Amino acid sequence: MPTLHAQIQTERAGRYLAQFCRHAAAMGGGHTARLHPHGPAARREVRVAAEWSDTSGTVTFTRWGECTLTADADTLTVRIDARDEEGLTQIRDIVTRDFERFSRRDPLTVTWLRQETPGALFRHTGAVTSKSRRGLLRSGRQTVVLALAVALLIGLHVGVAGTVIAESRWTAAAVDIAVALIVLKIALITWARLRVRHRKAAGTSEET
Repeated sequence: MPTLHAQIQTERAGRYLAQFCRHAAAMGGGHTARLHPHGPAARREVRVAAEWSDTSGTVTFTRWGECTLTADADTLTVRIDARDEEGLTQIRDIVTRDFERFSRRDPLTVTWLRQETPGALFRHTGAVTSKSRRGLLRSGRQTVVLALAVALLIGLHVGVAGTVIAESRWTAAAVDIAVALIVLKIALITWARLRVRHRKAAGTSEET
């Protein structure tokens, strides 16, 4: 459903709201020729209904869509919700033409903006998704565990080295254990570096 909205700066917002809605109600009372539709819509029957208060109003154009108006101290907000692009164009032209005619002495500036969908805004956001957050947390936990394991191995290695010096009778066994721990430590460090490189390569391929 295409949507347009405009915020018109004026100190007579309530007056213009009521004037437009009264004009729409008059059109709905049988003065359909004043719609001046163009294109394929000119061959259709368009019914108009309006209801309003001092601060808000709704004008319904059957087959085209709806126009909602809200007035405050210095702004008249107009929103068009149409069934299709053709109806959007028809309602926009009617609203623009009427406000230009109503404000000939002090012309109003009507600038229409298309309402974007939430999906489009979400696609362009730079926020980190929940999936990437989970990946970062998992990577952080793995790094902490690896650091603790390396620290433990270093501590064991130092302890074993002290044992080697103090107890010469355990020299052969201690040397074997120390060598095994060193090899395991090197293997863990190498594995960690390979995982980091793999994650970086995967991230680069996803971005491209």
